[in-house]
Amino acid sequence: MKTRLSVLTILALLATLVSIAPASAQQVTKPRLSARKINEAPDFATEAFTGAWDFSEASDLPNIPGLNTIGFSNVRVEGGKWKATGAAQANLRLLQSWESIPIGRDGALFPIDADRFTHLTFRMRLTGETRAAAEVTWYDCGRTVLECKGGVGFQVAEGWNTYTIPLVNDPAKGDVEWAGEIRGLILTPSAKAANIEIDWIRLYEPTTSGIRVKSRDTNADAQLIWDRDKDPTNNTADNGNWGVVGTIGRGALYFRTDGFPPGTYFVYTESADGRSTPRKIKINDRPVPVVIQPDAIGGASYDTDVRGDAWDYSEASDVALTRNMTWSIQDGQLVGINAAPELSDSGFRLPIVDGQPIDADKYHRFSARVFFEGGFSLSHDPGGGMNARLVWRTTNGDVRVTEDIVVSPGWNTISIDLNDYTAAELLEEDDPIAWAGQDIELFRFDPHEDSGTRRFFVDWIKLAEDDKPTNGRFTVEFRDRTWDAGSTAEILISRNSDGSNPQSIGTMNSTTGKKNRFGWTVPANLVGSGEWYVVVRVTDPRGNVGTNVSRGSLTL
Repeated sequence: MKTRLSVLTILALLATLVSIAPASAQQVTKPRLSARKINEAPDFATEAFTGAWDFSEASDLPNIPGLNTIGFSNVRVEGGKWKATGAAQANLRLLQSWESIPIGRDGALFPIDADRFTHLTFRMRLTGETRAAAEVTWYDCGRTVLECKGGVGFQVAEGWNTYTIPLVNDPAKGDVEWAGEIRGLILTPSAKAANIEIDWIRLYEPTTSGIRVKSRDTNADAQLIWDRDKDPTNNTADNGNWGVVGTIGRGALYFRTDGFPPGTYFVYTESADGRSTPRKIKINDRPVPVVIQPDAIGGASYDTDVRGDAWDYSEASDVALTRNMTWSIQDGQLVGINAAPELSDSGFRLPIVDGQPIDADKYHRFSARVFFEGGFSLSHDPGGGMNARLVWRTTNGDVRVTEDIVVSPGWNTISIDLNDYTAAELLEEDDPIAWAGQDIELFRFDPHEDSGTRRFFVDWIKLAEDDKPTNGRFTVEFRDRTWDAGSTAEILISRNSDGSNPQSIGTMNSTTGKKNRFGWTVPANLVGSGEWYVVVRVTDPRGNVGTNVSRGSLTL
């Protein structure tokens, strides 16, 4: 009898639990979708840097206070999200430039086509403030000066939210319209001090109206929900992997996917009448080709071709002469510290063979791999001076000093084609003659101009010519970061570094997820035709196209 009473008690308790279960546990008929798959919208960072601002890796937006971040502390990337504590008006420098010789992700090298990329969207969690003003600011010259500035303000709220900002200038923020080429882009996620988490940032080109979702819920207050993991039970305030598209009621609503990263999503409706079972949606990624060869470092270099010994800092003879620095060779690197009497004017000469000066027309691609300790600043105070320079003397005695080369803490790969610039662009002084056409008998690298002490490490330096065919043949190398089986590639060449007006030189009917190689025999009519950039255009099985242009050129 005792056992029977226990069973009855359990059944009664279960019945009670069922009767008080929330209505959302009930099932509503699945919503109808206009499509189950849709293509990713073009994204600026993915195209320019072959990697989105999705914080899948820390390099998506390096944490360099004073350079990439202003006013943030405790910055880190965890679980695919960027996290920090921000002071009032703290901001992220997504793109910027200086009046300098551009390297890396400089806005002068990667300007935004504002007529194409017209919307900024980001997924952010704000804690510590219930509501705050926010702002997107842009600069057509890259530098943060008023005459170059435009912007638009908006409101942000506590918790996880997706913000989509049409980039239309507010005259109160500046005079520059979002149009033409933009070289600087800053996001101020909160005007008030707050904790910030960002899942993704996308500067995108609108291509679709999204997926139309038709509700099967009978409640006029039904909401449309998107979810990344198909599990509504974990949709808490701490979880950013879900969100509310809007109130769908008994009608239809567009899930506007252009601002969302590629991947799998689930959508369902939810109201007091219940929760529908989810529908699966796939945002297909685009190909992301990366040209490996030709590259910005170039081909044969003076150090190995003429000197017969690489400037690789494996021995002391890889340094000719130093000024205002102490140094040593350790583990295949030059380890230097600027020193008195002029702390802000340290540097070292590269050894050049007597009687065999550098032919500047041939060897014009300067590259260096350099590491800097300390923080970032361009001030003249100790801890500043994060700008390098090149100095050279021609055989007729003329000395040239370049404009600043802005460098950052940590490892830098500096690559500059010295023949790409006019004398006014390349040189600090108003000299009429720059690099091309000269014979160079002295060549010096000044790593930084810090008026305090700062240690640096140099792994290698090269001064190379363009990549060239060997015996009339060159192998183009590339990879596809989002490779899909069945993808094809077209290989083209262009006179222009932006890849415009290209001409096809061949196709690959099958690519791989690893390094792809395309062997090209240069036709007779192109032999001796000069400098070309290589363009790789990959098409995936769904018809999505991704294009990348080589950072270095190929001389035929």
